[in-house]
Parts: sequence; C-alpha cells; structure tokens
Amino acid sequence: MEYLLMLVSIFFAVTNNCLLHRLPSSTFRTPGDIYFYNGCMNGGWLILIGAFSLITGDFAISWESVIFGVIYGMMLVVFLLSKSMAMVEGPVSLTTLIGCSCFVICTIFGAIYAKETVNLFQIIGMLLLLVGLFLCVNPKKGDQPLTPRWFLYVALFFIAGGLGGILYKIFGQTDSGHMFNSMLFFAALTASSLFLVLSFAINRKAKAPKPSIPASARPSLLLCSFVSCVYIRMNLSLSNMIPSAIFFPICNGGIILLSTLVGIVLFKEKLQRIQILGIALGLLAIVLNGCSGLLMKLILP
Repeated sequence: MEYLLMLVSIFFAVTNNCLLHRLPSSTFRTPGDIYFYNGCMNGGWLILIGAFSLITGDFAISWESVIFGVIYGMMLVVFLLSKSMAMVEGPVSLTTLIGCSCFVICTIFGAIYAKETVNLFQIIGMLLLLVGLFLCVNPKKGDQPLTPRWFLYVALFFIAGGLGGILYKIFGQTDSGHMFNSMLFFAALTASSLFLVLSFAINRKAKAPKPSIPASARPSLLLCSFVSCVYIRMNLSLSNMIPSAIFFPICNGGIILLSTLVGIVLFKEKLQRIQILGIALGLLAIVLNGCSGLLMKLILP
C-alpha cells in the first residue's frame, strides 16, 4: 500500500510543478501578489491539515513541534516563493532536476553533524550530479532561455529544500518526531502569516493597490494548495515507512522523469541533446546515491 501512496505523492508533486509553471509572470499585477498567492496557499494547508487531524484524531502538540513548525514555516517562505518563481521563469524539467537534487545538502550534513559514512557510490553520485547540472544549466543551450533571475530562484529553491530535509532529520530524532500534523500546522500558520504581511508591506511601500488573486489564478491556487499539502504530508510519513534506499531514489527520480515528460508533451519544451544527457546523469546520480548502501553490500559482502 505504501508504494501505491508513493506513486500518488510523485503524481501530486509533478502536478504542483506544472500548475506553478503555467502561471505567467503577467498573472501578478502588483509586486505583492505573488506573496499574497503563497500566503493564501498556505492558508489552505491550515484547513486541510486541520480537517485531516480531526478525521484521524492525531493532533498532539509539544513545545518541540511548535518551535520546529515555526522554523519550518520560515523555511517554507523561501522554499515556496523560490520554487514558484523558478517554475514561472524557467523550464519545468531543469528546475525540477535541481530541486530534487537537494539531497546532496542532507548528505553533507549527515556526514559532518551526524557522523554518517559517505561511501564510494555516494561520492560518485554527487560528482555525476555536478556534471549533470553543469550540462543542464548552460544558458546557451535549450529552447527556453535561462535568465539570471531563474538562476537566483533555483539556487534558493535548492538550498531551501536541502535545509528542509535537515530540519526533518533533526525533528525526527526528537521525542516529538511523530507529531507531523501539529508541526506542519504551525509551519503553515507561520508561512501564511509571513507571506500575507509581506504582500501588504511590499505593496504599501510601492504605493500599489492591495494585493489580490486574479480570477484566472484562483483555480490554480486551490489546486496548488491541495496537491502541495498532500504530497508533503505523505512524504513525511512515507520516508519513515519505506527504506531510504528505495524511497528517495524512486521518489526523486520519478519526479524528474515525469516532469521531463510533461514538460516536453504539455509545454513543448525542447531540450538539446547535451541537456538530455545532463538530466540522465542527474537521474543516475540520484539513483546511485539512494542505492549506495545496497551497491556497497554487493561489492563488499
């Protein structure tokens, strides 16, 4: 059953990426609209998590779940905003590849902080990933130009995703590590509040009208709120149900492959051969990193 849920999570993650990509920059008429959009999206999380908690009866609260929730909420502000803008500014496939490669940050953190062993296949995987990313983000290649703003947004997307993984790892080792619902609730509350405050403050400084959601973006807002909340909540549980060597390479690799296919079929993205090679190397790197433990057992029984 958990593997079926993982497929649903992958589908929802890719759906969220595509919904964000379909939002043109012209959708937001004032400087604060994008912040207002994300604030409303996180507000939807509060309703969804609250309803899920009522149905399951699982909403234990501790000081750790509140503190970690607030910290994660601040990370979500950077993560969601940079992801939204990166998907709008650049191609779905390359943005998704870079975002899904943020496990490198978690690997380095585990090696330094948690004294986890980094084996040969993990090192090879990270080197291949660097080569793959270099091939993918060459601004002279590809049908859709890679702007300086896209580079900035995707870098923040990558870093914020890695820091989020670190937070999950630390939170899971606490006595409150099972209180995902309350942690996500306070994270959504923090992120929604920050986004809404920023939206009004930015527009006030720019002497622009109050931020709003255009009618054309409202269906996307509702769908993004739903799918993003569901796949993040599912991944929190699934990462503790499925072995990491299976979950992370299949989940991240599946998102990359499906996003690439969707980008080509739906958005008519045209990738050069060198970029296709880069994506293939990136996917191989993720698989090597996730399956490194099993591969080491094969050569060193």
